[in-house]
Amino acid sequence: MDAKLLLNDNDLRPEYRIALAYAHPDDRLAYHAMFELDRRLAEIVAGSSEPMIGQLRLAWWRDVLGKQPEDRPSGEPLVAALNTAWGAHSASLETLVDAWEGILLAETLDRNAALQFTGGRGASWTALVSGPLAKESSAGISLAAQAWFFADLLSHLSDAGEREVVAGMADSRELRSPRLPRRLRPLAILSALGYRALAAGGVSPMEGRGAALLALRIGIFGR
Repeated sequence: MDAKLLLNDNDLRPEYRIALAYAHPDDRLAYHAMFELDRRLAEIVAGSSEPMIGQLRLAWWRDVLGKQPEDRPSGEPLVAALNTAWGAHSASLETLVDAWEGILLAETLDRNAALQFTGGRGASWTALVSGPLAKESSAGISLAAQAWFFADLLSHLSDAGEREVVAGMADSRELRSPRLPRRLRPLAILSALGYRALAAGGVSPMEGRGAALLALRIGIFGR
């Protein structure tokens, strides 16, 4: 199975597609698999009418990631992509499953739930740098991830109280978009879009013509 052919860019959100366009060819599948796994888990949570059903579906992914690549089920393009690009290190992406399960089970989005969610998703960026892109420096990656994941969460909240909680947490941190190595340019783009969205009061990261221009600038020049 050629995982490179079976993962569809069009399934990803626009900002992820833009970020993916600036990935080094050797790294593209690793990025795509990480983005796609996050998307699949989000779909599970959004589409689960009962938390228990959602937990069972999330548990399937946790079980898959916990196995050695040769022991994982065949026939699933995303599993094939993770095996190819991440290998056994894809076990570190269980933090994504934990993050989405926390949101699934949270009755309200308080500070602890928001912190666990953004931290768990952000850990996937650290896993990328310590795994498939292990030769790249991890300096600034945690700060870059916070800028993106706080902005992403805030842009999906409609409840005024929850928005206030997340916005207050973001404001209490010195979030910025640090300069990252060239091979981490896709993450630099997302981080810059997140920082821009937070500075604008928690708007959608791709809102306004300036978002596309910012992504283009970061993609080409890194700053």
